[in-house]
Amino acid sequence: MIRFQPWSVRGSAGLPLGCAAAALCLALLAPAAMAYPNYDDKVTPIGSGAGCVDCHTGFQGGNQALHTQHRVLANQNCNLCHPSGGGSVPVQTYWSGAVDGRGCAGCHGRDYGETSPNSGQAKSSAYGLRLVHDAAGLPQCLGCHSGGSLGHPFPLPAVLGEDILPVYYMGAAALTDPCSSVQEDLAFDGDSVGLDNDGDGDPDGADSDCVVAGTPTATPTATATATPTVPFACGATPAAGCVAPEKAVLLVKEKKPGKEKLKVVLKKLQPEVLPTDFGNPVFGATSYKICLYDGSDQLAGEYTVDQAGAFCDGKSCWSSKSKGYKYKDKALSADGVLKMVLFGGDPTKGKVVVVGKNKESTMPIGVAAALQGETSATVQLLSSDASCFGGALSTVIKAESDLFKAKAP
Repeated sequence: MIRFQPWSVRGSAGLPLGCAAAALCLALLAPAAMAYPNYDDKVTPIGSGAGCVDCHTGFQGGNQALHTQHRVLANQNCNLCHPSGGGSVPVQTYWSGAVDGRGCAGCHGRDYGETSPNSGQAKSSAYGLRLVHDAAGLPQCLGCHSGGSLGHPFPLPAVLGEDILPVYYMGAAALTDPCSSVQEDLAFDGDSVGLDNDGDGDPDGADSDCVVAGTPTATPTATATATPTVPFACGATPAAGCVAPEKAVLLVKEKKPGKEKLKVVLKKLQPEVLPTDFGNPVFGATSYKICLYDGSDQLAGEYTVDQAGAFCDGKSCWSSKSKGYKYKDKALSADGVLKMVLFGGDPTKGKVVVVGKNKESTMPIGVAAALQGETSATVQLLSSDASCFGGALSTVIKAESDLFKAKAP
């Protein structure tokens, strides 16, 4: 899934000095039925009282960076690792709570069609990750996990390539591309690459598995001209084909200078909406525009949120959820927008919420005045690289120079 927590002292293979010996001792003392059954054996009498967490210390305590980042990447679904939700122990390496028994290997391994001899559940196996540990001087992985033992077939299968999706990359986690260092890399680990999923020494885009064979590279000619980049912006008139809500609310309040407020709610989005329909502001580069139009479909105002991958208040502005994304920025640095909720789901279950307020002139003003006297309006949320959402507001409650409020139906 992602690379490991950095250590202050490393051996030549990239693992901490002393961990290889300690881990090997653990493997020799662990029961023959399983090696490393729990991420941290300190909570049970199994093994020597140590575990994977002995080296990957960024998980200890639950609040360190490595644990926090895993929680984000797991869409806050603690049962992907914990047997009964966040904080419960022991954390299982290859089966966990009421998900499907994949555990850590749901992201760090692949589905080889195997079944856990302990839980009886379908499991993933981290054959590639074992090769990474073996190359780093921790050979006990291959020593214990040999063909015909611990539920493994004999002979062991060929390791699946870097480009093959781990099971949890298919919806349970926020990750979707095992070839993407943008997704897998940890900002604090001292490098810019993710996990070497197949253990061949070449992670992500450096791996030949991730290169599309036969794709021609265009050769520019002397007469070729560059295509200009069109800035992402609200159109002069509303965009066509946006996902429409059954209910909507728009509030622009500008009664007190420096205290302006914005609220947009689009509820019961009519079709099924997938998280990908919102783009990807966590690992991608998706930015958003809130576009307001008057009754003549002329642009009256716009607000921009272009914080993809950025940090707000010391943590990621955007967070992945099982059905979409959430945004929060107390500094109001993106046109005064405080929070956004972009949730998908079955037909009529999705919603979009935008809340903003002014602070030190961070929010565009004069929008209420541009809508003064209007008997209808249109509100849309545009994404830079995915779908758009919104529709007409036919019921205008207030249309004054400093307050505009409308809804639909």
